[in-house]
Amino acid sequence: MDEEQRDPNDPNGEDRARPKPRVVDKRFSARPEGAAPAEKAPPKAVPAPEPEATPAPTTPEATQPPPASDPSATPERPVWTPEQEAEARRMAEEIAAVHARDWVVSSAMNLVNVAGVKLETGPLEEAGLTIDALAALIKEVGPRLGDAEGPLRGVLSQLQLAYAQLAAAPPK
Repeated sequence: MDEEQRDPNDPNGEDRARPKPRVVDKRFSARPEGAAPAEKAPPKAVPAPEPEATPAPTTPEATQPPPASDPSATPERPVWTPEQEAEARRMAEEIAAVHARDWVVSSAMNLVNVAGVKLETGPLEEAGLTIDALAALIKEVGPRLGDAEGPLRGVLSQLQLAYAQLAAAPPK
């Protein structure tokens, strides 16, 4: 059955409910062409799934995206839509246009931001992991980062000092 929502702009403050509209995109279908639509069965109560203790390991094949064009794909079942292929091409061109050094510096800055947030709000162990990852990145490729190496080393030192101070502080 459709979910209902309350109107927050109701001037009378009454608890009148109105049906929530259901949007269905009918441009794409998983059904093969010419197949008759399946009859709708009444919904059955499904028990909530139990959470797993550990996620199942994924194989590398399962996590890789499909190739942009597969010669063995049949015309009625293309791997990607033309729009998806165009978007993938556009993204690949954007990635190719940016120097690898800039991508590495951007990744390092993401680690800096995550470490800063984790130091303030998150578990200290997660902050330590992020700081160690940043240190390893700078140790291995720092000299190849050009002008960005110095500031990144400075920020790393500040993060390491903040981590050491928090780790030495008595628990609250």
